[in-house]
Amino acid sequence: MAPPKFSHEPSAMRSQTYSRQSGARMRRFAMVVWFVLASAPGYAQISPQALTLAGLNDCMKEAIGAGSVEDDGTVLIFSCSAAKARTLYNFLGRKVSAEVVQDRNGKFENRHFGNNACYHRVEDASGKAADEFRCDLILAIGDVLSE
Repeated sequence: MAPPKFSHEPSAMRSQTYSRQSGARMRRFAMVVWFVLASAPGYAQISPQALTLAGLNDCMKEAIGAGSVEDDGTVLIFSCSAAKARTLYNFLGRKVSAEVVQDRNGKFENRHFGNNACYHRVEDASGKAADEFRCDLILAIGDVLSE
C-alpha cells in the first residue's frame, strides 16, 4: 500500500504554523502595550501651591549657589533673577496681581506676597522696552543668630 499523499508540502505547513505563532505573539504584544498605555496616567496633576513652592525652592537654591544672599541682621534676603525669577513671578500671577511702579530705574510690574516680592522690569530708565525679572525672598531669622 502506498503512503498517503498530502496536498500541502512541508515548507508550506511550516510557513502556516509560523504565521499562526507570529500572529498570536503580535496579539499578545498588542494587548500588553494597550494595558500599559491604558494604566499609565496621561499627565500628572500638580497643584498651583506645589508649583509655587517649587518656584520658591528653586529661587532660594539659585540665590545660595550664586552667592546672592544678604544677611541684614535679623533677616536673610535671597535674590534670584532671570529664569528662576520669571518662573516664580508667573506662578504668583495666579493669586497675586501685579502693581505697576515707575521709578528712576524704569517701569516695573511688582508682585508682593508677605514680606517678599518679585519684580518684572518692562521698561528701562530711558523708556526702552525691557524684560528682566528678579525676586527677593526674605527669611526672618530674629536676633538669635546675629553676632
